Amino acid sequence: MGADDLVYDRKTIRLHWITGGAVVFQWVVGRLNHLLPKGPLRLDIWSIHVLVGFAMVVLVLWRMGWRLGGGRKLPPAQHGIRHVAAHTVHVLLYVLLVGVVGLGVLNTFAHGFPLFGMWNFPQVGPEHYSKVVNPWHDLFANLIMALAAIHALAALWHRFVVRDRVLQRMWPSLR
Repeated sequence: MGADDLVYDRKTIRLHWITGGAVVFQWVVGRLNHLLPKGPLRLDIWSIHVLVGFAMVVLVLWRMGWRLGGGRKLPPAQHGIRHVAAHTVHVLLYVLLVGVVGLGVLNTFAHGFPLFGMWNFPQVGPEHYSKVVNPWHDLFANLIMALAAIHALAALWHRFVVRDRVLQRMWPSLR
């Protein structure tokens, strides 16, 4: 097996890193935007958060479809308990990703969000619905960031401690 046989295809790698970047961006905006005073700037930043969230719906569906259908399938990098742990983390990341994006969409409609102050998403459900959905969206966002941090630390551990090629399987290259 050649070195290229142990590397994911370009589309899989790009979707992975775009998803990771979008998750980090969304989490940072979600955690810091409340520090701004209420007003047009804060609303515009929330509007960007909402638009990126809706783009993430497409991204997540595309990524899952590609992963299930067209993406390169690699043999497990580890065996035994390490393989089970890695597989479990990946499944949980996908579950949390679907959850946080789905809850974000629900949250947008629960609030009847005013996009850039120019157009309102219709409010769905009773007034208190957003008070139920929002904490779950926040919880899933925090959980996915914690698990993504563990995922990243494991990749770095493989690179610098174990010194194997696990990180290189998903690392973008100039191929």
